[in-house]
Amino acid sequence: MHPRNVFRTPPDFQELGELYPDLQNHLIQVRKDYYTINFKDPEALKILTCSLASQYFDLTLEIPSNRLIPTLPLRLNYLLWIEDLLSYKTPSDQVIGIDIGTGASAVYALLGCKKFGWKFLATETDTMCYESALNNVIINTFQDEIAVKLVKTDEGKLQGNLGSEHYTFCMCNPPFFEDTDNMTGLSRSPNRAAPKSVCTATPVEVITTGGEEQFVGEIVRESIKLGTQVLWFTSMLGRKTSLDHILGMLSELGVKRVAVTEFKQGNTSRWGVAWSHKPSIPPLLSPNSKKVSTTYNFTTKTATSQTLITQLQSTLAQLHVQTSPCPDKTGSDVFCVWVTAAENTWAHSRRKRRRKGSQKKESGGNSCQKRNRNEDQILPAKKHQKCIEQISKNDNQISHHQNNIGPSNSKSGAEIGNISKSVHEIEGSSVNGPSKVCLFHCLLSIEETEAEVSVDFTWIFGSDKDSLNQFCCFVAKSICNPSTDSCG
Repeated sequence: MHPRNVFRTPPDFQELGELYPDLQNHLIQVRKDYYTINFKDPEALKILTCSLASQYFDLTLEIPSNRLIPTLPLRLNYLLWIEDLLSYKTPSDQVIGIDIGTGASAVYALLGCKKFGWKFLATETDTMCYESALNNVIINTFQDEIAVKLVKTDEGKLQGNLGSEHYTFCMCNPPFFEDTDNMTGLSRSPNRAAPKSVCTATPVEVITTGGEEQFVGEIVRESIKLGTQVLWFTSMLGRKTSLDHILGMLSELGVKRVAVTEFKQGNTSRWGVAWSHKPSIPPLLSPNSKKVSTTYNFTTKTATSQTLITQLQSTLAQLHVQTSPCPDKTGSDVFCVWVTAAENTWAHSRRKRRRKGSQKKESGGNSCQKRNRNEDQILPAKKHQKCIEQISKNDNQISHHQNNIGPSNSKSGAEIGNISKSVHEIEGSSVNGPSKVCLFHCLLSIEETEAEVSVDFTWIFGSDKDSLNQFCCFVAKSICNPSTDSCG
């Protein structure tokens, strides 16, 4: 789940039920002080979604009983990823998005408007979904921010609906299935576990000729004609094979500015793909790449966030990586900054450290750490203790998480400028980003809790994800053991 997703901390159903009596009637007590609902009960699922929308976002949702009930955590993941992509946008620009197939709830547009202050064109081909979406926009008084448009299926996904207006992004949760057998699960592998929640969608919402591959493929072809009229074209995909198909299509068309991610929520996985034709955006992932969003993380129990910020300021300056302030992701608990590396400047520092360690060992000194054959890899959680013994005498921990890090509301935003003054700024911190292919562009976040301070490096895009792994490992060792891990 995205680091800034509020649902990383699961809601307390018992407390929620006390606030929303309709939900209270559907609560099931599993054990003392722990309640849930029957996720295969459509009515319970709808009430839960409406309760969460109200409690967390002050939104009122009205969802027809015969239309898709959206899951809010997954929708929020998608929007937060788009927010990350928009780091290459002029900050003063108004963000205007297109929601292709907004659905009966218009949930993407409502969340995007409420949480991020974006404006939307929300299109829909189904009359019932259109009328319901329009009603949800009106009852939440977003008529000036969200335009809901009923479109014809033969007008194209985008081309016939945009006019001359320019947009910041488009997003799409396409119909996943190509026929009824796919929808009802008759073609589902017997080795896969049965879904834990009910599917309330009707065929008009989830079935399309050629399935999601053909649907998103049409958006790709239209994007070639639209060019830079839309800064970022994005879509969610329900199958990994569909992601591979779309990436191959983008490669064949010569699209170089491509990003992918994986949205994980419990046992559910979805994939996101984004591409841009804007020349000033640096080439991102190779279109042939199958890598998805990753986060590398280390934690310490012996330093404060302010201490770590100071240490990072020194380390990043010596490594000559680029940084850019990230005030929109900065809050009361987490400090954030964008980090971009154009080249590997830490490998020679690591070799220098090793030579210094060897010299100290030959002179009879006590080495502060043992070198592990896999020291360039952040170790999985089950190897934490061995990692602690190898890299530090204190209570520091290093771990590697796949798309799963702490929340990012952000620590004192004043320090952002301090770090930025010490290193090279990203050129323009907007669509005028780095002019050459970068090794990686990531979000660095520092979160302090009562027990520890966590430092997260979340991959956004770049040409070499392994370099971010190595960079995080180097920074972790430099900070955990400064006497032997100084950067040169």
